[in-house]
Amino acid sequence: MYFINPFKGLRPSKEKASSIAITSTDHLSKKLIADHKKNNPWSYLNVFSAENNSKSKEQFELMKKKSILSKDINNSFYIYKISTGNHAQIGIVGTAKLSAYDNLHIRGHEEIFFERSQRRMKQMDNLNAQIGPIYAVYPDNKMLNDLVDKELINSPVYSFKGMDGSKHEMWVIDDEKKISKIRDLFNSINRIYIADGHHRMDALLKLSKFKQHQNPNHTGEEAYNFFMIAIFPKSQARILDYNRLIKDLYGYSPKDFIKEIKKKFKVEKQNSSFKPKKSQIFGMYLEKQWYSLELKEKPHQNLFHIINLDINLLHYYLLEPFLGIGDPRQDNRIDFLAGFHGLEGIEAKVDSGEAKVGFALFATQMENVISFADKKLNMPPKSTWFDPKPLDGLVAYDFE
Repeated sequence: MYFINPFKGLRPSKEKASSIAITSTDHLSKKLIADHKKNNPWSYLNVFSAENNSKSKEQFELMKKKSILSKDINNSFYIYKISTGNHAQIGIVGTAKLSAYDNLHIRGHEEIFFERSQRRMKQMDNLNAQIGPIYAVYPDNKMLNDLVDKELINSPVYSFKGMDGSKHEMWVIDDEKKISKIRDLFNSINRIYIADGHHRMDALLKLSKFKQHQNPNHTGEEAYNFFMIAIFPKSQARILDYNRLIKDLYGYSPKDFIKEIKKKFKVEKQNSSFKPKKSQIFGMYLEKQWYSLELKEKPHQNLFHIINLDINLLHYYLLEPFLGIGDPRQDNRIDFLAGFHGLEGIEAKVDSGEAKVGFALFATQMENVISFADKKLNMPPKSTWFDPKPLDGLVAYDFE
């Protein structure tokens, strides 16, 4: 029994890949999305945004019928390189058995929300396919990394700049000896961690159970018992900061607010924008002025029985007691801004009046993610922003 397996991917033609595969739309403007859909009729955006499930299914089937998408003849692994700026990460796309998640060989760290999971399940059930991979990381393995590096001397089947501004490249590995080696190496690793895609993961588990109950001849080896996963080395995965914006000062004047937080924090004015370079230091932007914040006293150990993440420290020592922010999942006075927007993104929100104060955080570290997953704990909401992410639709996995 192998932990990670090859599969026959459903892929776009080389010429159309850049217009078909899509990035997360979380940080794309509505205009950019609308323009892309209009100018790229075969984009997966036109599948997911179809007016109903019937139209979505019809569009997807038409893409296959017209050979916009074709299924590989041989079982393959797919080497996937994503490059942006001075960062690059190289992983492998394959399939894993869903039972590996239940058995904790594949571990997650996020709380699951029913509505989001259900929405994902309905999409995949409708298309009878998983369009985007679960993004995961594995503990670095030199032999596996060396094997992957050797393949990069060959020309990739895809190489293009995606909607996210990153360069995406892919190589197809269908040689039996290489496939066997990759399988054996992942068997020796035997534990990986989900970075992004927890709701998709939960949806796949539910869909598999649903299909199992529909099939009187279920064996456990059907395609719906597996899922597609893109796995990158831990050392290459990049987590960006996930910053906080608060819409008001809870009745304080800016001067009084600063006076209040000085009871708990050492507050210093900065001559330029301030990005924390280590844990337990925070940046604060208020009335066109940046400040650095540092707790005066060492925080309590294992605050509320969880690791002292910076987002927890900021919440429990400042946002909740001084600004009255409750559950960040429910409180509409707080907003979140992923680090790819930069500090200028915080400045723009505060200067425009959309927020009254912004806080810049040191990015959550991969060791924190792994520690939470190993302890079977959920990280607080909006803890991590993995960037860059695999595209949806560069390779897809159907359940046929």
